[in-house]
Amino acid sequence: LVFDRRHKSLAILSSDPEKKDCDDEIIGGICYRAYPEMRFAEIAFCAVSASQQVKGYGTKLMNLLKMHAVTEGIEFFITYADNYAIGYFKKQGFTKAVSMPKGRYQGLIKDYDGGTIMECYVHPTIDFTRVPEMIQAQKEFILERIRAGTAKSDKVVYPPLPP
Repeated sequence: LVFDRRHKSLAILSSDPEKKDCDDEIIGGICYRAYPEMRFAEIAFCAVSASQQVKGYGTKLMNLLKMHAVTEGIEFFITYADNYAIGYFKKQGFTKAVSMPKGRYQGLIKDYDGGTIMECYVHPTIDFTRVPEMIQAQKEFILERIRAGTAKSDKVVYPPLPP
């Protein structure tokens, strides 16, 4: 994706044999540069094919990258998002409030005019590839607790208000 030996890329390819060796084979990709001594990485490029958007590939790509980043000792991702990408990065856990000390990244990453700097903390013990299942399990647990609380017969019934 970026022809710089200091950058690494991750891509998702279609398993459809009809798309093999053509432009439609690439579903999406992400390119980053790690700064291991500073424990962060800059996301330089992230894209999903227009025909493949809103299918979860962007989330899958980011979650795979986060899992890989943990093996490299990466603690934070930082990126400059354009106005169209801010929503995507927010969905992936990025925030506009950068908590990483500026001295860790200043002078290392390129500043982009018109871009919004965003950061994501990468928790080392979370299995990011299982986030959808974890959220579903939490949702089911909460709904079960709500149902259990409303099923009790100890509800207080008050008389109606006078007319």
